[in-house]
Amino acid sequence: MAQENNRLTFEVNNFAYNGFMGQHLPGKAPYTATFIKWTRDPGVAECLCSDGKVRLIPSFALQGDRSRLPEQSMEHKIYFGLPSHS
Repeated sequence: MAQENNRLTFEVNNFAYNGFMGQHLPGKAPYTATFIKWTRDPGVAECLCSDGKVRLIPSFALQGDRSRLPEQSMEHKIYFGLPSHS
């Protein structure tokens, strides 16, 4: 994990997320991800990736010290989010 201009950047483990459950997949994604904000889906962040795309990435796929991420409010959450993958 790196910190660039007070933004947290992570390497990303490959993953699959169906909007409700996720799983680790072998290897690493070919990009890094910089945290933008939490989504309304618990544990899923909106991230700007090094390839210029904005992706929804579950926190379990972010490699490194996730304790520096801001606390996620559980108010007004949805529990079936959008699917995503690395």
